[in-house]
Amino acid sequence: MDKERAKFVLRSFRPDGADTEDNDFAEALQLATSDRELGEWLVKERAFDAEFAECLARVNLPEGLRASVLLAMVQNGSEFAKADPKEEQDIVDAMSSIKVPDGLRARVIESMERTAMAKGASKPWIRYGMPLAAAAGIAFAFFFVSHRGVEEKIADNQNNRITVSAVQAGFVRAFESPIFSLDQTGTNQRTLVSHLKSRGLPCGDLKFPPGLEHLKGLGCRELVVDGKRGSLICLDEKGGTVHLIIFLREDVGGELPDMHHPLVTQQGDWAKASWGNDRYAFALMALRDCDEMQQFF
Repeated sequence: MDKERAKFVLRSFRPDGADTEDNDFAEALQLATSDRELGEWLVKERAFDAEFAECLARVNLPEGLRASVLLAMVQNGSEFAKADPKEEQDIVDAMSSIKVPDGLRARVIESMERTAMAKGASKPWIRYGMPLAAAAGIAFAFFFVSHRGVEEKIADNQNNRITVSAVQAGFVRAFESPIFSLDQTGTNQRTLVSHLKSRGLPCGDLKFPPGLEHLKGLGCRELVVDGKRGSLICLDEKGGTVHLIIFLREDVGGELPDMHHPLVTQQGDWAKASWGNDRYAFALMALRDCDEMQQFF
């Protein structure tokens, strides 16, 4: 088994241990423990799954949603018949009685792999083409790393602190996710900060740049990056939404300028600013130019 096939197999590994007896998975995992590059890839893959799980966990489905949807479908004149609990149970029982042939899964994986190679498909389709159930199944992160070099790569020399760049990248991943949402909505900054504080999240003590002080809020939420808990406050500004990110200073490594001399950079469409004080590390993100970002300071 080479590294590409190992990656292909490990993308669908279930973290509950159900696949540990499968020879393909066992071989792929063994390769990940001995190959530094593959091990680092697996760590990042599990980190993505953990963040995806965190996003999924934020989605609170109302009680009775399924019944309400079915009722709406019938009332709107759709051709769907009303649900019959007994018929549904009969279908479930029938499906559960079907014995899956031995080796079917391995043959399906082999077929998918050959199809991807034939079409020259890019790797991202593998993840997003997985069934939702599989995505939810891998959402609870499984870190299988015993190679010492990989462990040293994860933890930096500052007591496992994260970097400002990691914070900014973590925000972009969360924001661009199709299931991004806010924990609390509202226009009053103090109300949003109080909500964050009640959840034990860093709030910045309302010591924000002058250009943000009078902006109306849109909402806030928790932002988790590499296991560190931070806060995100979204503010409404005429040029578009600005996103204020706050983490504890002890969780963020590296030198940070003060609020009056922030580090402002541009990465693609995102303008980024970062600064800090004794208690907190801040980042400001917005889809605009650097020059426009400067106005907030």
